[in-house]
Amino acid sequence: MNYLEHLESHCGEFTNQFETDDLLEQAVQFLQFDDSPMTDTFTLSTLGLHWHTLQNEDGTQTHQELFLSFKQKRSYEDVLELLWQLTTHALETHHAFKLGEYFELPPNVFKRLNFSAIYVATPFYFNESFHVYEGDEQTVVPVWFIPIFPSEEAFIEANGVERFNEVLYKTDDALLDLKRKPLV
Repeated sequence: MNYLEHLESHCGEFTNQFETDDLLEQAVQFLQFDDSPMTDTFTLSTLGLHWHTLQNEDGTQTHQELFLSFKQKRSYEDVLELLWQLTTHALETHHAFKLGEYFELPPNVFKRLNFSAIYVATPFYFNESFHVYEGDEQTVVPVWFIPIFPSEEAFIEANGVERFNEVLYKTDDALLDLKRKPLV
């Protein structure tokens, strides 16, 4: 099983693909999946980023693919823009995304919403077998990005990543709703 087959086994067959010239030069594209991880939900994922070696803070190397899941189909352009910026960042810096870190949202993404940052998480809404792909050539870690509010950033700073993850893990599907209220 290759990574695309792994992805489709957890997200269903991809229904659309998006390509940009700059990422195609790096053999990276975006795929759309409908109804993953839940019905009436859309997932946009990179495909091809795993062929680029990224470096962790401790100097070890990893291979990652990036994705966002959401309910509001009209947010496609924002999600694609954000995914493009995150992918470009990874390709330019060769730094892996670390679980529990968060980044300020670009000013042109989710302008109508009150999110302030994007949080890096394990894809815990998905079956655990999705969390790591063990291929013949490499191991790939799918990285899920979750938009968060200023109050949630403050909670992380005050209480730490583990406590924030506990709050996240108690949600059913709230994190897929871009119109959600802050969790804290």
